[in-house]
Amino acid sequence: MVLEQDGYGVKVLETAEGMIVKLFRRKRLFSSVMFRSYAIRFVENARHLKFLGIETVEVRDVYRCPPIDRTLVVYQPVLGQTLRDALRNATDFEEFMEQFAVYLAELHDKGVLFRSIHFNNVIVPESPGSLGLIDIADMKVFNRKLSFSRRMRNLRHLTRYSEDRQSIREFGVKRFVEIYCNAAKLTGLRKNTILVKMQTIIDADGNL
Repeated sequence: MVLEQDGYGVKVLETAEGMIVKLFRRKRLFSSVMFRSYAIRFVENARHLKFLGIETVEVRDVYRCPPIDRTLVVYQPVLGQTLRDALRNATDFEEFMEQFAVYLAELHDKGVLFRSIHFNNVIVPESPGSLGLIDIADMKVFNRKLSFSRRMRNLRHLTRYSEDRQSIREFGVKRFVEIYCNAAKLTGLRKNTILVKMQTIIDADGNL
C-alpha cells in the first residue's frame, strides 16, 4: 500500500506484513548525498539512536534498485500515533506537551540534532513509555551535549509548521520553555534567550 508519493513517484510503502519501505532518491546532481546517501544516513541514525536508548525504527534490509535509481530501506515502524495526532485529543494535551518538552531536552543532552523535528515525526507509543522518532535521515548525532547555538537552531526547526506552533501557543510558550530548560538545566541568560526567541517566533506565526 502506498503511504506517500510526490511528483517523482512513490516515497513510502507499507507491506502486507506491516513493514515500511522507504524509497530514497538523490535530490541534486552534485551534493553531499553523492558521498553519503540519505539511505545510509537513515540506517546509521537508527543505529545511533538505538545505542543511545532512544526509541526509533528497526531497520531490517537495504536494497539498491538501479532501474528506478532508488535505494530502498525496509524497516519495522514505531507503533503508536504521531504527537500531532495525539495532541488533537484534548484529554491528554497537557501531559503530552510536558512529556515532549522533557524529551526534547533529553535528545539535546544526548547530542541529537534532529533537523526534521516536528510533531509528525515524533511517535507517542501505544502503551505507556518513551516517545520515539521517525523519518530520521536528516539528523546528526554528536558525542556530547548540543551546544547552545545548536539547541537554538533546533528549536527554530521545531516551529516550522502552523499546527505545531498553535499547540505550543495553546500550551504556553513560557511554560514549554520552563519545562525544557529545567530538564536541560539551562538557567539565567540562556533560558531567557530561548524564551524571547521562541515567543517572537510564535507571535510572528513563523514568519521570520
